[in-house]
Amino acid sequence: MEYRSGDILCSCRLLQKCGEGSYGEVWLASDAVGGKVAVKIIRNGGRYSGRELAGLRNYKNCNHPNLLKIRHVEITPEYIFCTMDAADDLNKGEGEYCPDTLAERLNKFGRLDCEEINAMLTGLLSGVEELHKQGLVHRDIKPDNILWVNGRPTLADVGLIAFEGAGSLVGSPGFLSPRVLAGNPAEASDDFYALGKVIYCALTGLAVGEYPGIPADMTLSIDVNLNKALLKSCSEPIHSAAEFRELLKGKKVSSPPGKQHRHPFPLKKMGVILGGAGILGMLGYLFIQQQKMAAKHIVQPVPVDAEAERKLARLQSLDRDFQKDLQKNLQSFFRQSGWLDNDKILPILLNYEIMDASVMRELILSGSGNPRLQPSAGAYRKTVRISTSLEIKLYGMLHGALYPDFDRNRVRERQRYWQSHGDIKAVLTTDTVMQAVALDAVIRNGINKVLEFGSFRDNEEAELKKLLDMRHALLDPEWGKLQYMSKNFH
Repeated sequence: MEYRSGDILCSCRLLQKCGEGSYGEVWLASDAVGGKVAVKIIRNGGRYSGRELAGLRNYKNCNHPNLLKIRHVEITPEYIFCTMDAADDLNKGEGEYCPDTLAERLNKFGRLDCEEINAMLTGLLSGVEELHKQGLVHRDIKPDNILWVNGRPTLADVGLIAFEGAGSLVGSPGFLSPRVLAGNPAEASDDFYALGKVIYCALTGLAVGEYPGIPADMTLSIDVNLNKALLKSCSEPIHSAAEFRELLKGKKVSSPPGKQHRHPFPLKKMGVILGGAGILGMLGYLFIQQQKMAAKHIVQPVPVDAEAERKLARLQSLDRDFQKDLQKNLQSFFRQSGWLDNDKILPILLNYEIMDASVMRELILSGSGNPRLQPSAGAYRKTVRISTSLEIKLYGMLHGALYPDFDRNRVRERQRYWQSHGDIKAVLTTDTVMQAVALDAVIRNGINKVLEFGSFRDNEEAELKKLLDMRHALLDPEWGKLQYMSKNFH
């Protein structure tokens, strides 16, 4: 369903779409008494709905002035609606509403002054501290998720919030710490690493990908303690908001025993710069570097670990590479199968009846006769017998999250669409839902043949596993990306 300005959702009237992406949409809305709120709309059963609901459940006990307030959550079979406080209007009522986020401030003003950054950090540290007291980590602190509500800096977006040590590799490139990039689950120090990168963006007005460069026209009136907090948080683990506050006061903070681990910047060299010569020495160093590299418009304030930067760049390209390789393998399979130019396949896919994994597993273990998994096969009477090792192996291949179920509404929607736009080649090259449906048909037919023959022949088991993995990656791209990373990220 496409929502428009004026529609009523959760007793709120939609006013203006503020953001849209693969997660869904965010609208500015007016509540029942005329107050301004934000409404987030997420397709239920889609790529992000499970994660969003988990984040909301984790976040439900968090109540703090510097954490975005969730007012209401409504769940329908098709959508999840989340009503929350709206950001202030950066345009102050002059023209179209623009949410007052750090990202928008940087777009409009270039960079923030140090007093404004310190005020922002005071609020954000209080909010982050409350999250950490609840045993949670945010995992996606970045300028887009920092907004001002009634003039108060507020940390937003609960979608990736998880209990410390329990989350998978998610987040935004550039704000992920080296330890998270190495495959470790997020902990409090990783939120402070991201906060350090936020300071960098706010101080310089540059995108996080430019780190650690600074503009050649940047004056030397930089807040010394802000710069120390930036360098420290991005080179050593900071474990608490209290430690971060000490940095902002200019006090020395040491990592607790046993907590030290390698980070991408050589601290001994930093010590020479920030140590004995003191503040004047540091400013002199920055000035000399600016003079040396002014012609390049970007200067390097600290040495960079090339290996860490390479890994970060690799991570940023993973999503594109994952999708490219997945589609390459899919097109190769469909081409070898002769499906891309076979118009007879189209009506089969448009009338295909999906079957949940739990039903398929039951038919594998308790069915009799063949074919067991065809949509028209009907219910089989259960028999009292011991399942064979072959059936148990096939059962395991379809177990739990290994064989995610389809979003039935989504499949029906795509089938209806292609009824009037029928082109088998377009279906199998542009529509990921229908690609997964096609693989499902091949998988079910392949399982029937294995059961009928009584064993795997030739390379059937490996081919079936490959098809299962491609289907899984289409229906759960985050899973597919992680599998791709495990094989290709080094």
